[in-house]
Amino acid sequence: MPVSRRTFLGGGLAAAAVAVTGTPLLAGCASDKKNTAAANAAVKLPTYTKYGEIKPDLPGTDVVLDGFLKYPANPVKAIAEAPGDGKPITFMTNIPGAIPPAADRNQFWQELNKRLGSELQISMASNDEYKDKFATRIAGGDLPDILNIPTDTPQIPGLVKSKCMDLTEHLSGDAISKYPFLANIPTEFWKGCVFNGAIYGVPVPRGMSRTSGTLYREDLLAAKGIKDPAPKNFQEFFDLAKEMTAAKQNKWAWTRVPMSVIRMMLGIPNVWKSDGGKFTSMYEHEAQEQALEAGRKMVAAGVVNPDAFNDKSSARKQWFNGGIAAFDYDSTVAWNQYYSDNSAGDAFAVNMLDVPGFDGGEGAPWMGSALNNVTSFNKDSQHSAETLLKIANWMAAPFGTEEYMFRKYGIAGRHYTLKDTDPVPTKVGTVETGIGLQYISDSTLALYWAGKPEVPQKQHAIQQKFEKRLVYDASYGLYSDTASKKQAQLTKTMNDLESQIVQGKKPVSDWKAAVATWKSSGGDKMRTEFEQAFADTAGK
Repeated sequence: MPVSRRTFLGGGLAAAAVAVTGTPLLAGCASDKKNTAAANAAVKLPTYTKYGEIKPDLPGTDVVLDGFLKYPANPVKAIAEAPGDGKPITFMTNIPGAIPPAADRNQFWQELNKRLGSELQISMASNDEYKDKFATRIAGGDLPDILNIPTDTPQIPGLVKSKCMDLTEHLSGDAISKYPFLANIPTEFWKGCVFNGAIYGVPVPRGMSRTSGTLYREDLLAAKGIKDPAPKNFQEFFDLAKEMTAAKQNKWAWTRVPMSVIRMMLGIPNVWKSDGGKFTSMYEHEAQEQALEAGRKMVAAGVVNPDAFNDKSSARKQWFNGGIAAFDYDSTVAWNQYYSDNSAGDAFAVNMLDVPGFDGGEGAPWMGSALNNVTSFNKDSQHSAETLLKIANWMAAPFGTEEYMFRKYGIAGRHYTLKDTDPVPTKVGTVETGIGLQYISDSTLALYWAGKPEVPQKQHAIQQKFEKRLVYDASYGLYSDTASKKQAQLTKTMNDLESQIVQGKKPVSDWKAAVATWKSSGGDKMRTEFEQAFADTAGK
């Protein structure tokens, strides 16, 4: 059945999957397993077994990540045998930076294939284009062996039941011990891989590493005589932005309006809040209009790059790296990526502000999303589940191992040079190693930057400040069919209105009516479904 591009993009993945299966995703389930909260809660999750061979310089907690000041002098060779089966393995993924050279021009990729014992064939798209590519491939029934499934993909339960391997017998409970580096991923992250009463994927864990805040160019602020900035309330936060703005020199404080930071200052929920099983959305919070007024004030004052409302995220990163903007709202992952992309030289330095209360005191930072993506395996793959899980296990070998060293830094002499024991990436290394391996699977992130121990020290310090005040999204691990189908579109509608309001094109008072529409268009139904799922799982 031919399916047009309009069908893919207009109807989304759910429509695309109908084209493949001939039935709606959920209606097409053949197994007697149902995607109920009770069935999913009954799944025995993989047993967490922490890999204890590597000792951090800056020990973490259940929340704060481990930090390392140097790479261990003698990385542990953690896996003795190549995980592949000798046959090519296909994988489809997004790429956060520039698309790297193809395998025939990429020595890192060629060496990777030797180490895996299978040729890894990767189909790539930029972050901005990946969801369209993913939808197209699903609609065409053209799936690789390994799929990077974004967590906001519509109707994932039906998709994975229709197209992917049930991995429960291989991963549940102690069965995961066969894959020790997958077992090294804490149990909490596996909740997001359970659908239809079964484990359908491997998590790519993020959580604390995805917790975002106000990143700032420490070197640019220091050049203005500002050291250790610590605004104590919104007014000081606003005044700092004005001080870092020089519009005539094309210098702006912010890459975009920091609405999330302002909401954290006001104690607004992180997506959904649960109070004894009663759910409320961030949109409904009484301080939303105050947050919008504050964002509007920043735009009116001219402290936000005027192109912020038109350009894509890649442009925002270029402004920050290029010194056109001094502040950006992003995560620890992006913090490291900024060092990787640094074009400002040795003086380049990034740090993160704490979140103050809007009128003083302490703000409430939001815990980052638990998963970057779920990695599932095509049920029609010619490879066994064991082979594909061994590949995922190899990709999850943690910081301090020889496998991690190669995976992140490549070949000594070409992709990095050693500074003491630290692998310092070369320009070639930065270009060739970025082929998306971290989206097959990954260990939890370690705080580290080669040759710059001050980077993990700063990251560890801000995470310690955030730890006790983090606000979690109460809906994580709970499935709402309405959210799966409608949340993305409803969120876009609210974001579009927010953009119009902060630009002064619509009044703040429009927010209240928009929330009422959001509720009647699906918000209330999502709430009911999350509350029922919460009750069915007894809040687990």
